[in-house]
Parts: sequence; structure tokens; C-alpha cells
Amino acid sequence: MHGPRNVRWNKGRCLAMALVALAITALQRRVREYLIPRRDPRVPFEEFDLRTIDGIVIKARMIPGSGGGAVIVAHPAVTGQRYAPLVEMAERMAGHFDVFTFDFRGHGGSGGRLEMNLEGPLEDLDAVVSRVRSMGYMWVGVLGFSLGGMCALLYGARLGDVDAVAAVGAPPLLPDIEPYRCWLPVWSLFLRFLGARFKAEGTGGPLPMEAAVDFPAIPLLIIHAGNEVFYPREDLEEMMDRLGKRADFWEIPGAAHTELVGREDDVVLWFMEKSDSAG
Repeated sequence: MHGPRNVRWNKGRCLAMALVALAITALQRRVREYLIPRRDPRVPFEEFDLRTIDGIVIKARMIPGSGGGAVIVAHPAVTGQRYAPLVEMAERMAGHFDVFTFDFRGHGGSGGRLEMNLEGPLEDLDAVVSRVRSMGYMWVGVLGFSLGGMCALLYGARLGDVDAVAAVGAPPLLPDIEPYRCWLPVWSLFLRFLGARFKAEGTGGPLPMEAAVDFPAIPLLIIHAGNEVFYPREDLEEMMDRLGKRADFWEIPGAAHTELVGREDDVVLWFMEKSDSAG
């Protein structure tokens, strides 16, 4: 028989385990917030859902601004539309445009998983652009960071249904994962901890490097960080050669991957100038 002492001991053990679980959960949240700070916009916004051609539900937001034109802001991999630097940029942009953000598949509230190619994310961006166009906007720009920048470049080259593209820290090529394939399960778990659902399959597909020669005659801005570590400078130079004179190019000294370090308003001004010249 279990006496009162055993009952009290079991209750105490359960309470201790619950407290440890709460502490671990709180620590995980603090680590995630430290590595990838997230927040909601401090200005009014609206949320809505989209569905891609292949059936993935995409969570999106609209920050109403001045109207007239629209800018879609596409986040880097692993982060999501609540990534604090991206939200800050969207808020700045909303002073002059209606702004749309969204979670790529495998991120945030969107469904699906991100694979090692850009076909899926391109379908996500296409769903957003199609919705924005259906709302009657005559001028639509895309500002993409890293993964978002790769998709913006590819979208402009392959589909062309946007009026201006700015890509910040967009790798011209996908990384070669073959030497590290044995580590991919561990990497996937770490990305899941950070909030991204990743599937180490589906290599190949379109790449910004290949699409550069087909980029249409629309405004294009390539922004490169002076301290970039996610892709080699020679890849960027080859892509710029293929683009020819079709792109503006900014290099930001001292900036790390996807950082703008004080050039945020310059990016807003670039979009304003391209929108005004089109109108």
C-alpha cells in the first residue's frame, strides 16, 4: 500500500518535473528570441490566408500605408514575417506604400516544409503577388532578403509580374549540401528549434545565377554586405556580369548578411523613385 508519505513524494516529484519543464520551455524561448528576434508590427495590420498552386496554406499580412502602390517584403530563411528587422523595414516602407509580408512554407504559421530548392518558395511568392494584383494595385515592388531576395530575382526573371525588385544578401547559388549530408538530420532539428520546418530533399531547380541573363527591363537593385559570409564574392561578380547593366548595385561596408545598417531609408527612397517614374 502507498502511504501518505509516498503520495506526498509522488506529488512533489510531479511538481518538480513540471517546474523543470516550464524552466526549459522558458529557456528555449529566450534562446530563440536571442538568435532570431521576432515581433508584430507596432502599426495596424491585417492578416489573411493564401493557398498556393500545390495546396500549401500561406499566412500573410497587410500593413496599410499611403496606398497607390504596393511593396511585398520577403523574409530570409529560418526567420519568418515576424522577424524584427524585417518588420521594422516593413513599417518604414508603409510610410509610402501598402506593404505585404508573408511566411514562406515551413515558416511561422504557413504550412508545408522548406526543401532544398526554390520551386516551393517561388509558388509562395506567386500566390502573394497574384493576391496583391487582384486587389487592383497597378504598381507592385518586391523587397527580398536572402531566400526572399533569391525568390524575388527568380520571380522577376521567370514570371515578370512585378514592377521593381530589390534583393538584399541574395545568394546567386544554393549551397552544396552533399559534403554535409550526414549532418542534415541534426541541422533539421536545430532549424526546427529555431522555428523553421526543413526537408533536406529536392535539390536542383532554378537559381538566380541562371536566371540573371533573362532578367527583364524593370528596375533591379542588388545589395551586398561588406562582411558577407553566406556566399563567395566571385559568385556575386559572375551574376552581376550576367545581369550586365540591368541592375543598380550597392555594397554596404561593415554590414553582415541581410543587414542594411543605416541604409533602410535609402531603400525606401529607391522604391519611391521607381514608383514615381513608372507613374
